[in-house]
Amino acid sequence: MIIWSIAKATVGDAMRKKVLQIFLVVAIGLIVISLSFSQTLSFSTREGSSTDIMLVKSFGMGLMAMAGWLISLVMCVSLIPQEIERRTIYTILAKPVKRYEFIIGKFLGAMLTLAICVAFMGIVFIGVVMAKAHGASVAAASSTTGISALDSGIEKVQLFDINMVWSVVMIYLQFMVLSAVVLLFSVFMTPTVNFFMGLGVYIIGVLASLTETLASKGSSLNFILKGFYKVIHMIIPNFDKFNVTNTLLHPEAHITNVMHYTGQVALYGIFYALLMMMLAVIIFEKKEV
Repeated sequence: MIIWSIAKATVGDAMRKKVLQIFLVVAIGLIVISLSFSQTLSFSTREGSSTDIMLVKSFGMGLMAMAGWLISLVMCVSLIPQEIERRTIYTILAKPVKRYEFIIGKFLGAMLTLAICVAFMGIVFIGVVMAKAHGASVAAASSTTGISALDSGIEKVQLFDINMVWSVVMIYLQFMVLSAVVLLFSVFMTPTVNFFMGLGVYIIGVLASLTETLASKGSSLNFILKGFYKVIHMIIPNFDKFNVTNTLLHPEAHITNVMHYTGQVALYGIFYALLMMMLAVIIFEKKEV
C-alpha cells in the first residue's frame, strides 16, 4: 500500500534525526532522575510519600508534554519542505502516487513516530512512579510492623494508578493535533515561519479559557474585539481540553470518569486532525511543485 510505504519511510527518516533522538533521550533521562527528588526512596509519613509521588508525576508529565511539543514542531515543520528541497518529491510524484496519498502517508508516519516517542517516555514515566510508590509502601510497611495501618494512621500507598495511562494518552492526542496543524502549514510555509506559527497556535490554544472569557457576554470589551476573540477561539484548537489535570488552572474541573472524558477529547482531536489533513490535501493538490 502506497500510504503505508510513505509512512514507514517517514518514520525511518524521523527516527534518524539527531535532534529528535536528543529530545527523547534527555526527556527519558530527566524522568528517571526525578526518582531522586526526595533524596531517598524511604518515607517517614504517608503525607510525605504522597507529596513526593505527586511531584514525580507532575514533573514527568510536564517533561513529556515539553518533549512532545518539541518533537511535533521539529519533526513536522520540515516534512514537506524537506522533500521539495531534496527534490525527492519529484521522484515520488512521478510514480503512480496521488498527492493525497503523499500527504496522508506523511501524517501517518509522523503520528507513528510521535506514538513511539510518547510510548517510550510513558513506559519510563509509569515505571518511575511505580518504583517511587513501591519504595513508599515498603517504608510504610517497615515503620508499621506490629501496628495495624488503622492505628498507625498510615494509609496504603497505591502502586499503579490507571490515570497515569490516560494522562499519557492525552499528551499523545494533544500533539497529534499540533502535528496536524504544523503539517498543514508546512505545505505553504517555510520551516522557520512554520515553527513560530505552530508555536503561536499552541500558546493561543493552551490559553483557550482566556479567549473564551474575553469573547463571552460578560466581557467588558467592545463587540469588535469580542468577535475577534470568538473567531480565534473557534478556529484555534483548544489545547486546554488536554490539560484538565492542572487543578491550579482548573479548580472547577471535576472529572468523574477519566476514560469517558479521554474518549470525548480523542474524538475532538481526531476530528480536528482530519480537518487539517483535508485542508492540507486541498492546498497541496493546487500547489505547483
